[in-house]
Amino acid sequence: MLIDFFYSLRSAKLPVSVKEFLTLLEALKAGVVGPNSPEPQGDAEATGYKIDDFYYLSRTTPVKDEKHYEKFDRAFGAYFKGKEMVANINKEVPVEWLRKNLELNLRPEELDKIQNMRCAERTSTLKSNNAKRSR
Repeated sequence: MLIDFFYSLRSAKLPVSVKEFLTLLEALKAGVVGPNSPEPQGDAEATGYKIDDFYYLSRTTPVKDEKHYEKFDRAFGAYFKGKEMVANINKEVPVEWLRKNLELNLRPEELDKIQNMRCAERTSTLKSNNAKRSR
């Protein structure tokens, strides 16, 4: 039934195994999402097959690392929404573009602080700053 979806994940260079795909199919058969899932509480609407529910289930089951979420999103969108797959989605972002992006998004004192750090310290600082801004 969803074998083409499995192959689209594999073609997007996601490390998805047959076992993970079978786990997804078992979850669907068990009614984790869809009309067989538990009834909603309170004023929530009745359940049925919803693409959002399937999206989260299918992302949780085969994708074991956050770094693959973007690849999964593109493959899912291409398969279910008809979006075209972007060629070379694994291509690295040019360093110059990253530098200019940092200059635009960081204050001058943050830039000075980062330039004086070692590589590992820079990475952790940038991740924490990004997490604070996304909240």
